[in-house]
Amino acid sequence: MRKKIGLYLLFFSLMACKNVYYTLSGSAASGTIQVVNFNNLSGGGPPYLAQKLTEDLKTYYLQNSRLRISNSEADYVVEGDIVEYQVVPLAPGANQQAAQTRINIGVKIRFTDNKNPDNNFEQNFTNYADFPQTTTLAQAEAQKIQEIFDKIIFDIFQKTVANW
Repeated sequence: MRKKIGLYLLFFSLMACKNVYYTLSGSAASGTIQVVNFNNLSGGGPPYLAQKLTEDLKTYYLQNSRLRISNSEADYVVEGDIVEYQVVPLAPGANQQAAQTRINIGVKIRFTDNKNPDNNFEQNFTNYADFPQTTTLAQAEAQKIQEIFDKIIFDIFQKTVANW
């Protein structure tokens, strides 16, 4: 019995000394990334829209990868423009008023992989969020923009780390 306990202790001691690293983010990339300030070419949305997308994207990369943010000569570069911002009434309700309203946001991304140019791409990412007629745009806009950006940023991140 003591021999079994001794073997178990030895086994677990050896396992504890082993250096094994796991990442749950799905990204094993390390190095630097530059997120260039986005431009809002859509002609709509609040004035902070482009800056918010830029900062939220930087934060996402910092929290979900081992990449460090760089302002120049980075291993990876993400740049782009907000090309669509629309507020659209949906689902006609009573008195021909919309029962819901949808905010659509589209972002055009250019990704440059300076380590492997075969991974470079240019792609549009779009998403939307709905809110009820009983809520005004002023009441819903900030929250819905955050919901949309969360989805778009996740999609951008997944596309950029797919080949790492």
